Amino acid sequence: MCAEELVDIDYFKKLDIRTALVKHCEKVEKSKRLLRLVVSLGSEERQIISSIADYYRPEELVGGKTIIILANLKPAKFMGLESQGMLLAVETEDRLALLTVDREIGEGLRVS
Repeated sequence: MCAEELVDIDYFKKLDIRTALVKHCEKVEKSKRLLRLVVSLGSEERQIISSIADYYRPEELVGGKTIIILANLKPAKFMGLESQGMLLAVETEDRLALLTVDREIGEGLRVS
C-alpha cells in the first residue's frame, strides 16, 4: 500500500459504520441484481438498495441477521429508489459475504 492510500484516524472517525438488523428484504422489480432492504439502526429504519441478489435470497437476510453498514454515505438512487447507506461486504470473483457480527450485540451500535 502506498503512502497516499493511507488515511489518518481523523478521516476514519468521519465514517459512521454501524450494526443494523435486517427487518425486510425484497427483490427490486425489473432488476436482476438489486435487493431492497429495510434495516433498523435502533432509533430509526433505513432503506438500502444493494446489488447482492446474485448472492443472497431475501429470506436469507430477514430475521436475526445483524449486518454492518456505512450509515453516513450520501443517499443515491437506484431504479428510482433511494438508498440511505451501504452494506459492507467482501467479494471474490464468484462469492460475496456480508460483514456480520459473531454474537448478539444490538442494532445501531457504532463500529470502531
